[in-house]
Amino acid sequence: MSLFPPWLGLLWVLLALGAVSAWFLRRGLKNPALVEVPELQSKTNRMIHQEHLADLDRALAEGRLTALQHQSARDELLRHLLDDAAQADDRPIAVVPARWLWMVVALVVLSGLSYVQLGAPQTWSPEPLSQRVRISATTPEQLAEQTRVWQEATQKRPEDAQAWLTLARLHAAQNAHAPAEQALARVLALSPEPELWIERAQMKALSAGGVYAGEPWQWIQDVLRTQPQHLNALVLAGSAALSEKRYPAAQDYWQRALALVPADSEAGQGLQQALAKTAERVAELAAAPAAVGEARASALSAATPVGDAKPLIQGEVRVSPEVQSQISAGATLFVYAMAEEGSRRPVAIWRATPTSWPVRFALSDSMGMGAPPVLSSFSQVRLVARISKTGSAQKQEGDLQVELPGVKTGVQGVVLQISGR
Repeated sequence: MSLFPPWLGLLWVLLALGAVSAWFLRRGLKNPALVEVPELQSKTNRMIHQEHLADLDRALAEGRLTALQHQSARDELLRHLLDDAAQADDRPIAVVPARWLWMVVALVVLSGLSYVQLGAPQTWSPEPLSQRVRISATTPEQLAEQTRVWQEATQKRPEDAQAWLTLARLHAAQNAHAPAEQALARVLALSPEPELWIERAQMKALSAGGVYAGEPWQWIQDVLRTQPQHLNALVLAGSAALSEKRYPAAQDYWQRALALVPADSEAGQGLQQALAKTAERVAELAAAPAAVGEARASALSAATPVGDAKPLIQGEVRVSPEVQSQISAGATLFVYAMAEEGSRRPVAIWRATPTSWPVRFALSDSMGMGAPPVLSSFSQVRLVARISKTGSAQKQEGDLQVELPGVKTGVQGVVLQISGR
């Protein structure tokens, strides 16, 4: 392997050829042949300016320039064009001898190669839509304001896939999974990328309380059928299999995903943790006799579903008397854990329809709602308890909620007291 990167040698060749060309041109231009070719020079200048104007228009269309920046740069180019036209009249031009033109051609070719190596080669192959959209908002206020702005943008430009994807990701950042999935459906009608199908599958499952059966599974499998090595599809397929207690299938998907990423990367470490936890669960199931398993299941609290992994956080949800009087029959209680910083995507979620209070709950790794990380990969999390009148997984107006930060993983006896909205 060379000790120097390829572009360094190209740069040296370019500099050397430039120096030689400059020396030859300097000698040749001491006694230049002057000819009257103002029309040819003016035509060349016009072509160059037209190319620059086209570049500006493309930059505006791709979002790399704002309308104000585009207009300012366009006005500057037009001013130069008028100046060139005014100076072109009756101006003699020095003609470079033909035997040196190959130097100019070589410089042009090497300049193009240098641009590919050192400049911005992504302009030759634009980024996919799924990679171009990034959310900059961090606070709830910023997310709400940007959501309003992009909702208006999609109404004005219903065929703008980038606007719809931005809106979808803003909804997802606020845990509004159903609106996010609906916006992604509009995106895919305009730009059907495999990565966006995986994103939609995750939002669809989250909006259904973590259930991947039906369309989410179908979309994941459709992507894997055409791209068996699609990383995000493999990761999400493993999470979907885990949610259905199909541990061997989850291990298979995650092993295939792990082979596609460096083992010491963040994604690689997350997959290794998920595989280790799944292997522990498989070993527990294999070692425990059926009778013991039944006895253990009957001894567990009703808050812990049969077949779940060992509870990592246990506690109860209490409500004040005034709140209890507001809870209608059939209301759904959600308790979920999320990272204290960064994404607000739940890493474990539990739900029930209480008939009396307080209500006991338990959270475990098998209650994950998407791709790794899982609950056990955090030393502490933020707990949220929410009472939904409609049973929707997304927060709705009128829901009663409480949040408790700094909850240690592995703790028992956590109390979440709901006393108001």
